Amino acid sequence: MENIADIIKKIELILDEASRLLNGSKDLNELDFQFKIFAGKKGKITEILHNIHSFAPEEKKIIGSKSNEIKNKIEEIYLSKKNKLISIERSRPLSENKIDLTIPGASFESPHKHPITAVLEETVNFFMSMGFEVVEGPEIETTYYNFDALNIPANHPARDIWDTFYLLNGLVPRTHTSSVQVRTMEKKSPPFRVIAPGRCYRYESVDATHLFMFNQIEGLFVDKTVRLSDLKGILEATVKYILGAKKTRFRPAFYPFVEPGLDLDIECVFCGGKGCNICKSTGWIEVIPCGMVHPQVFKYVGIDPEKYRGFAFGMGFDRVVMLKYNINDLRLLYQGNIDILSQF
Repeated sequence: MENIADIIKKIELILDEASRLLNGSKDLNELDFQFKIFAGKKGKITEILHNIHSFAPEEKKIIGSKSNEIKNKIEEIYLSKKNKLISIERSRPLSENKIDLTIPGASFESPHKHPITAVLEETVNFFMSMGFEVVEGPEIETTYYNFDALNIPANHPARDIWDTFYLLNGLVPRTHTSSVQVRTMEKKSPPFRVIAPGRCYRYESVDATHLFMFNQIEGLFVDKTVRLSDLKGILEATVKYILGAKKTRFRPAFYPFVEPGLDLDIECVFCGGKGCNICKSTGWIEVIPCGMVHPQVFKYVGIDPEKYRGFAFGMGFDRVVMLKYNINDLRLLYQGNIDILSQF
């Protein structure tokens, strides 16, 4: 077993070796490497301090004091040599630095917004110009806000495991931003008009038109004199502004939280209404499910359905971006491929 004299001698030898190697370093990389060997966190001095547990407390103090003294001297040598190397590097002629000033500089592309972000902001600004307010809600919801208060009973298909993710604590990642409808009507007194953009989650098989996560914009307009004609006028103006749609149609559809329920279709942008695989040979593409707010939904939030009426709509926003830019695969928007995203 080593005694304290042997340890002190070993520490002094470390200083001699460090002085020789540090002063002999030819560049900054070599200098830093040698410094770490002797005075770094895993260096030789640290290694000695980690192995003195068997010494008496007074001896440990002597070894520690000597180690700090030597470490400070090594740091002085390191800094002195570092300043010399930096001075030498700066004093070299430009020709020795091997910099070719004729090489063109690296070009940087101007940043631009992701197509989903750009179209979302365009859509939000359009609705705000018509007096709509932007509201938000949590992405992790209770089944009350996500289903019950929207007139979706426990046996509705949307609650099936194939559509909805269920967390262990009973909450669900929201399947639609319609849950923000309920939260808004609980807080606000009519009249009001709001839109709620945000992410939604469903247990979907990923393919060209489906993802387990998608963006949606929910809209809600409540007032005493709201009519179905108001809904049709606003949504037709929306698809014409955002998508440049020339032909639109409304057809009956069922949704538990609206009555009557409708689907707004636009003429297929891929085939011009002739029929293709995208529109399933119909010539039309569904864009916005919508309808008049169901009286039962008003009752859940304490709004008198005899006094107020409203309409609601929701658009899967990622598909809107696909239609706007004629993208035939939804996954292309989320792969981060610069060659693809830079086209928009």
